[in-house]
Amino acid sequence: MIQSLKLFPKHFKNRLYAVVMVVVLAVSPLLPQTKERIISVHGTVTEILYALQVSPLLIAVDSTSSYPKEARSLPVVGYQRTLTTEGILSFKPTKVIGLETAGPTQTIQNLKETGIQVTLFPDEYNLDTPINRVLAVGKLLGKNKEAESLANQIRTQTQSLQLKKTNVKVMFLYSRNPSSVFISGSGTAAHAMITLSGAKNAITEFSEYKPLTSEALVKSNPDIILMPESSAEGFGGTNAIWSINGIELTRAGKEKNIILVDDLLLLGFGPRLPQALKILNEKWKQIE
Repeated sequence: MIQSLKLFPKHFKNRLYAVVMVVVLAVSPLLPQTKERIISVHGTVTEILYALQVSPLLIAVDSTSSYPKEARSLPVVGYQRTLTTEGILSFKPTKVIGLETAGPTQTIQNLKETGIQVTLFPDEYNLDTPINRVLAVGKLLGKNKEAESLANQIRTQTQSLQLKKTNVKVMFLYSRNPSSVFISGSGTAAHAMITLSGAKNAITEFSEYKPLTSEALVKSNPDIILMPESSAEGFGGTNAIWSINGIELTRAGKEKNIILVDDLLLLGFGPRLPQALKILNEKWKQIE
């Protein structure tokens, strides 16, 4: 007769399992820790990671990560608003960090369900935003001391700004190509930069972004046009901008007043915010 052999009684196996688990947990701190593999899905977050000197943990970035120049050599996972689950997972990250504008929603949900730590900070536009972001990233990555030092630098630079309030009316234009031009109302990063730097938004009738019309352009009669550099390039350069129907009837068009600023510096609300505000305010004072 064949009989199954039970080398250990059930209660003994349970005790053995418990002992093994205790040993594993006891020695786990001695085992090599998994190195963080971070993907940044916003240029401002990328800039902060470099400023806190944790860039060696950065394995990929999104397409808005243009500063510092070293970030441009990293693999790109796409634009922060059109991320794909497969594109992110192919890099095997342990953390994904960005702003609440990252998406689409399903991609973010998919990433969270895999167990990857996804952290998205508020997309706010005020003088304290860079400081809050730096401190939050520092806390997330255990770099509190470095973050506090950087936050203090930004705070000092902000407090030392001597920005003059002006009556200069600024129109912010955004375009990826000549057939699609948008202007910014209130509630946008562009509106916040215009007002914080001491000028007035030429558009007061609506919030968010809306397509540019000749009527709105002539009615608002801006003193100056403000554009991100890459947007102006996509539009076809400054000569193309001066060919917009109706712009020749505005002061900006008559005097060819335009200022182009690096995209991330202008709209990022990152560590270089005081620098951006100073540049803009100097420009407003020159044309007032």
